[in-house]
Amino acid sequence: MAHLIPFATKIIVFFNHAFTSPLAESPLGGIWLWYMSNKSVHASGPVNKTAVLMTCACVVLLAIFRVLHATVLPEWPNFSPMAAVAFCGGFLLPGWMAWGVPLGALFISDLLLAAFLGYPAFGLGQTAAWLSLALIVAIGRGLAARSIHSLTGIFSGLFAGGVLFYFITNAVCWLTMPAYPRGLDGLWMSLTTGLPGYPPSWLFFRNSLISDFLFGSTLFALWALAQSHQQSVIRENRSEV
Repeated sequence: MAHLIPFATKIIVFFNHAFTSPLAESPLGGIWLWYMSNKSVHASGPVNKTAVLMTCACVVLLAIFRVLHATVLPEWPNFSPMAAVAFCGGFLLPGWMAWGVPLGALFISDLLLAAFLGYPAFGLGQTAAWLSLALIVAIGRGLAARSIHSLTGIFSGLFAGGVLFYFITNAVCWLTMPAYPRGLDGLWMSLTTGLPGYPPSWLFFRNSLISDFLFGSTLFALWALAQSHQQSVIRENRSEV
């Protein structure tokens, strides 16, 4: 699985370079690229403690939302911030926090969901999900290391993480559940229609992508606001000296 990370990163870099120039030519894209390059995400630069603390708090709150949504509002299956939390944590947080904060918050939320909903906390399916989340964190770290801060690069990373999580978890279901036919037909079934009596798999995928983009955009917007506020404070302090 480790070889998927550089491959996914190369694909995202390709799309980032392919679309960055046309994006910058549009007014909205130009404003975004200017703002992101000057006021928001600088993962390799000095650590902004305010932005880091805000991101950690948001990650924990999203993990809590995941538990509340699954127990109180189950009508939207797989509308969950899991992949967004993993990607944004890997992209935005420094050092060990990029791994420990998102994965730790999601792990605790997993234990709570297992207790509330009555499914096993540990198993092959959960292992596949955690492997997927670790790979998504690695994708975020890889993009941050390459200093990819454009709208295209970030949303490509969110999309790649969602696709990776969807494919790995559904492939494990296909391999481990006898109800799925063996062979590629069974794999295709697990990725599209799913098993009879359950919502189709593509519905889970759609909801997960919507939630990834929604929660990911929210985290990046809050990070940008925190960075902007910190720079304003620094400018005010310099003007008073």
